[in-house]
Amino acid sequence: MWSSTDYGSSIGTTSDFGGGYMASMGATTGQKKISYQGTIVPCTCAEIMAANQDGDRFVSPCGIEFSQISVVGIIRSVNESSTRVEYEIDDYTGPCLPVKLFTEDQDNTSSGPQSRPFRELSYVRVHGHVRNFQGVKHVIAFRVIHLSDMNELTTHIMEVIYTRMLYTKIKQDENNGTNVKSNFNEGVSHNVPGSISNGLTVLQNQILAIVRTFVGERGIPVSQLTEKLRGIPERQIREDLDFLSAEGHVYSTVDDDHFRATEA
Repeated sequence: MWSSTDYGSSIGTTSDFGGGYMASMGATTGQKKISYQGTIVPCTCAEIMAANQDGDRFVSPCGIEFSQISVVGIIRSVNESSTRVEYEIDDYTGPCLPVKLFTEDQDNTSSGPQSRPFRELSYVRVHGHVRNFQGVKHVIAFRVIHLSDMNELTTHIMEVIYTRMLYTKIKQDENNGTNVKSNFNEGVSHNVPGSISNGLTVLQNQILAIVRTFVGERGIPVSQLTEKLRGIPERQIREDLDFLSAEGHVYSTVDDDHFRATEA
């Protein structure tokens, strides 16, 4: 595994990112909030911990509004009880992020992907809802995935940076008088390829776009998706295909290696 020195030198330290993202993104004073309603937003631990609560949602220091997030980091501590597993997740951007995974909501069979707690010093990806209890922010996870390939960490970092750059572009367009919509779910994807919309991450949108362009009756092979998305681990692509299938965006055809979109 990487040391904190290696990690910080390769992607930037807390001081470089200013709360887990590039400090040049600007302060929150007077900024208009950008909403990711119904969207899983890639974040850093520092950004979540520094966010301000606004009703049942949270606003990051740069003005992005979110509720569901994804974060990637290393497990610093594990505390298991009969009903839940509590993790402390560290991504070297700030304080550790408390994560709670309730076991009664998971597959508790021996073959279930989350039937056993992950060990300390394991790298994981967390999907969940941000909550605030007695002034302490934490994440109620609905999915915790072990990272088998560190390229997934790189992908997450790129998604975090991309999302903030997309926000900056919208603010610049607004300041220049360009007619844009402030909600990322309404039309922003037409301006910037691969943007986050409809509750999907950047990578999930890319996968769905590729599947939609394939017109063969058998559907597109996973191997061809892997070729088009070079640098993305096949395991990550398959997990996102499973998610897209569960959400009704794609379906398997002749076998589990071929997929078609439900809507062309």
